[in-house]
Amino acid sequence: MPRFLYCVLKYFSVVIFLVSCSAEGQVDWKVKPQSPALRASVEAVKSKEFPNAKSSLRDSDLILEKIKALESTISQLQKNISTSNSIPAFQSGDVSWILTSSALVFMMTIPGLAMFYGGLVRVQNVLSTVMQSFSIACLITILWVLFGYSLAFDTGGKVFGSHQKFWLQKVKLTGFHPLFPSIPEPLFVVYSLTFAIITPALISGAFADRMRFGPMLVFIGLWHLLVYCPIAHSTWMTDGFLHSAGVMDFAGGNVVHVAAGCAGLMSSIVVGKRAGYGREVFSHHNILISVLGASLLWVGWCGFNGGSALGERYPGQPTGVTSGLAATSVLNTNLAAATASLTWMCTEWMIRKRPSVLGIISGMFSGLVTITAGAGYVNVTGAFCMGFLAGPVCYFAAQLKHRFGYDDALDAFGIHAPGGALGGILTGFFATEEITGKGSGKNGAFYGNPKQIYLQMYGVAFSAIWSLIVSYILLKLVDMTLGLRVAIEDELSGLDMVCHGESLVPFHLDPDGNINRSSLELPRSCSLEADVESSPSKGEGNGFI
Repeated sequence: MPRFLYCVLKYFSVVIFLVSCSAEGQVDWKVKPQSPALRASVEAVKSKEFPNAKSSLRDSDLILEKIKALESTISQLQKNISTSNSIPAFQSGDVSWILTSSALVFMMTIPGLAMFYGGLVRVQNVLSTVMQSFSIACLITILWVLFGYSLAFDTGGKVFGSHQKFWLQKVKLTGFHPLFPSIPEPLFVVYSLTFAIITPALISGAFADRMRFGPMLVFIGLWHLLVYCPIAHSTWMTDGFLHSAGVMDFAGGNVVHVAAGCAGLMSSIVVGKRAGYGREVFSHHNILISVLGASLLWVGWCGFNGGSALGERYPGQPTGVTSGLAATSVLNTNLAAATASLTWMCTEWMIRKRPSVLGIISGMFSGLVTITAGAGYVNVTGAFCMGFLAGPVCYFAAQLKHRFGYDDALDAFGIHAPGGALGGILTGFFATEEITGKGSGKNGAFYGNPKQIYLQMYGVAFSAIWSLIVSYILLKLVDMTLGLRVAIEDELSGLDMVCHGESLVPFHLDPDGNINRSSLELPRSCSLEADVESSPSKGEGNGFI
């Protein structure tokens, strides 16, 4: 009997030990007991003495599952954080500056250029001149979104971009363009659009007073796609052949001014002279309006050149506007404009014996055009020298139309082509790592790199030749298919009423409701020589016209 009790106690002590170990997770209950009796005993003990053992195990499994889910969530968050690190952190200062610069450059076309040109033409053509600038802004905006941006600023070939971003298909809100990595790409689209708008608008000054409105829009649209876009891509994009060669064009000396000026020359030749050109004096509508427009252009040019600073990245310098490059560009822009204004004025003063208001604003324009290519490459000495030369060079270039007989009505060629070429070449002399940053390699001849002069001349020559040839072909095609020029009687009556049915000049209708053309025709001077004798300009006539 004692032996029996001893065996029973020993058996129950083993069972209790196994159950306690199971509760502590030290025993795997999946292991089969040695006998059915032992198994039954264990189950009985578990059900009686540890009723919560199974529920505890289930709770442990649930906890483990939650831990695994939490680990999966943390892993996914880590992946998201890693992905977000590849998206650039846009700099709020850069975004704000480019937003401001976009508005400033857009203001240069409407109302700046529209007012500048509108004040210089005859009164019966004011509205048509303003209409040209306004309609060009609308047309180029649509073409830029459709094709222009992709052709100019997408990677592709050495002259053109690609079709990948037609209608801005791959332009994302969180994406960026390699030239301006610190701002969203849609903002870069807007900023570059403002350059694309003003460039063809400048051409309209060459054919003022005499080109039909519809054919003008066709020519401008084709010119934008076939002249502006390839020159912009070649000059600014990293895979463009001019950029790869080392040609420097900070804000569009070649892309904007040389291209537009040469197109203006071709326009004035193909369209022909205005009726009475060289025999009569064409009076300006309102010089004050031109002064207001010129003032807006000067202010807007601060965004034109200053905003372009974000497209330059130099070794050892902070990115964006914090580098001070934008401030340097704006400083150089204003210095060159002020200097050129005075040198043009003094040149005119010496030759014509009187300084004119039109002369000083023309000098301002020439200085702004000349500094564009080098605003972010030269120091104040270079900016001053560029402005100093711009005034007299552009003044004499504007007089070439009298010698060679082409009718560049508002000096689209006389100011922009010589000024843009002068600025591009002088950049090859005055560019310095003092501005561009040590190690950038962007030095001019005066700082140990004479080779840069030839590169700059190469860029100017390509831009000029491309624009001259393609512009001539486009003008001839449009002229043969649609006709470029208005009839002589329409020109004498004025394009405002003939093309748009509006006029600043009072007009009368005949009994049939048609315009009485004689009421639109203003008194015209009898001869150029008679007016020259009494004119302070003595033969210069009307400056820009």
